[in-house]
Amino acid sequence: MISAASTSQSHLFQPLDPFRDKLRHQWRAWLANAVLALPLILGSLLMFAPLIWAVSFSFGQPHEFFKLPPPVIPSSFRLDNYHGVFERVDFLRFFLNSVVVTGCVTAAQLITCSMGGYAFARLRFPGRRIIFILFLASMMVPQHVTLIPVFIIIRGLGLYNNLGALIVPYATSVFGTFLLKQFFETIPDELEDAAKIDGAGFLQIYWRVMLPLAGPPLATLAILTFNSSWNNFFWPLIFINSAEKMTLPLGMIYLRGQDGVTNSGVLMAAIVLNLVPVLIFFMIFQRRLVEGVTLSGLKGA
Repeated sequence: MISAASTSQSHLFQPLDPFRDKLRHQWRAWLANAVLALPLILGSLLMFAPLIWAVSFSFGQPHEFFKLPPPVIPSSFRLDNYHGVFERVDFLRFFLNSVVVTGCVTAAQLITCSMGGYAFARLRFPGRRIIFILFLASMMVPQHVTLIPVFIIIRGLGLYNNLGALIVPYATSVFGTFLLKQFFETIPDELEDAAKIDGAGFLQIYWRVMLPLAGPPLATLAILTFNSSWNNFFWPLIFINSAEKMTLPLGMIYLRGQDGVTNSGVLMAAIVLNLVPVLIFFMIFQRRLVEGVTLSGLKGA
């Protein structure tokens, strides 16, 4: 009887062993993931710390944040700094100028880079590889080297002190063309052959076959172009000399006091407002960013 009872009890608790093994396995997997994620979490905190401090600074009083160490949370949250931004400068005009320039540059690069990438990847013409190598070699030339020739061309076109001076030089991108070329080379040839059998030409294949498949790399290029154009300070400083045509990065110079004393809280509030469109744009397309970089790097040049 005792042996039978013990046997029945062992059968009763036997199903718990696989459950315990599963819990133990899941616990080990969770612990391993936590160990691997710890450096990423610490790195993320280090990268977000300046942004968090800037947002906190924009709501506080300037004298509080010149303490060592500066407080992370201000003693009182105030909107005076944000009111000061709109009182001191024509922030809405600067914002609209940045929207126009950034929107035009982003749209122009999406069109020109996709067409150039498709031409280098799918079309066959004499000297294609040599032209592409020379095209990539232009990335090695700093933009400051070409400043004087570009300035002469812009002035000759009558675009000096005009928003067009900030759009025309950035209407295309070597990096964007290279990115789209890498992606178009990963598309199977059968899709293009099927379109040719149906009577489609090069432009129809580009517009109806290739471009709809290029969503991830196009989103990646849009994010990078938007960020670069929105925060561009050097070219507006050279080509714009009137307050009506200034973009946000250049217009924030007017936040400096006439006596050289700058209200740091107001300046930080302007910086936070300048960051908001970039963050919103990135949050909308951040999924496509990883997909675009991954898909575009599957095949070498």
